Amino acid sequence: MKNPTILIIKTGSTYRDVRTTTGDFDVWIQNATNHPEVVWKVKPVEKVEPDKIHSYDGVILTGAHLSLTQPYPYLEGMKRLVDNILKNQVPTLGICFGHQLINKILGGEVITNPLGIEMGITKLQFTLHGLTDPLFEGLLPAKTEVYSSHNDIVSKIADGVVPLAKSDRTQYQATRYGRCIFTVQFHPEYNREIMEMYIRREFNRIKADHLRNPLNSLPPQEILNRNRDLQKSRKILDNFITIVSESK
Repeated sequence: MKNPTILIIKTGSTYRDVRTTTGDFDVWIQNATNHPEVVWKVKPVEKVEPDKIHSYDGVILTGAHLSLTQPYPYLEGMKRLVDNILKNQVPTLGICFGHQLINKILGGEVITNPLGIEMGITKLQFTLHGLTDPLFEGLLPAKTEVYSSHNDIVSKIADGVVPLAKSDRTQYQATRYGRCIFTVQFHPEYNREIMEMYIRREFNRIKADHLRNPLNSLPPQEILNRNRDLQKSRKILDNFITIVSESK
């Protein structure tokens, strides 16, 4: 059987200093997976050709330091992309900004989280659909923790979108649409080092959120102290690759 080809669409890049130390979003995704047979292709969002998406076995949309509460220049092109993904049933995973972008295109809403930034290790709470979804195959419902780093959230999902998981601060941590589109608000591609860099970068903002809402927001040093290696969260990427392989 031909090795699967997966396109990583870079909707943005990480900070320059983080990129110098650890690489960019696409590198993290590739490093976090345990499937050496995958043929990876990487394109920035502005270079993607929606009408050729059928030539890939799978697609991953990365995160970005952008907000969909502001105008997004590639929205119309990404709508065409999602239309072609659905037409050709190409397995697709949206991560963080990718999760928000896909849900917005499908008819959902994205807002700045009124509870403030969600940063650090987050415990997932699976829905009934999430408990049986292949994206979370092999993960323990009561113990699944992931890395989070976002200000905006999907506040409303469209008809037909199935919620798979939530957290205390984010109602839609994971969703699925049809048989081929999966999205996650969290970051299965992160590791402890990357998460620590983001916590330190956002230290003052986390502190401000805590002072404003101490009952629902941890102080930044405590978030930093709780940071640790979460090998099991990477299984979500491996599960997605398995979905891609089985759909061929």
